[in-house]
Amino acid sequence: MSIMPILVPFVVLATGFATIMFLLYRNLQRFDQEAGDAWRRVQEQRAVRLDASLRLLDALDAAGELADAPTAGIRQALAACREADGPEAATEADSALARAWRSFSAAADMRRVVALDCAHEAIEQLQGADRLLPTCERLYNNAATMYNNAGVTFPALLVAKRAHYAPRPPYRPQHLRSASEAASAADSETLADKSPRIMNAYMLWAVGMSDTITEEAGR
Repeated sequence: MSIMPILVPFVVLATGFATIMFLLYRNLQRFDQEAGDAWRRVQEQRAVRLDASLRLLDALDAAGELADAPTAGIRQALAACREADGPEAATEADSALARAWRSFSAAADMRRVVALDCAHEAIEQLQGADRLLPTCERLYNNAATMYNNAGVTFPALLVAKRAHYAPRPPYRPQHLRSASEAASAADSETLADKSPRIMNAYMLWAVGMSDTITEEAGR
């Protein structure tokens, strides 16, 4: 009796199963790569913000504007942020930086700070990073969620170990409230009466810093 009628369907099924497993394996790797690329973009924007923050502090130090402001906490937080590599460490370090900026803004006259010409360039760079970083943060968290879900979903979980699956933690630091939100909540007419420059871009940043709150990202 020929075994071909039995062998052929078996080979077809085995080939189909192997093809499916291979595709799932590659798909899981693709999700992991996309999450890794998204995290690198987060790190790039974090580096821009940290560099701009340090330049701002140095400029204000040189101008003698920070004699009574608690800048040591910010500098320590900036150093910790640079050392933070993964999303979990970066979440903790960036949240601490937000709290340090809050303490600084409560003690410093931010409107006088941003009126200094030496601070303008650093503030503009900070504003640019603060516009881009939340988008990068969302893209990373979305990519990490897709990867994490794929690794524990049948049948992809059958190849998860071979694909070196390891869940990616989210990046959800506390943030300073954006300057635009704070400015909207402020008494704009009163501020405008106090200074003809009060509502320019630097003043909006100052309002956001001086009225800062921390909030969970992604709400």
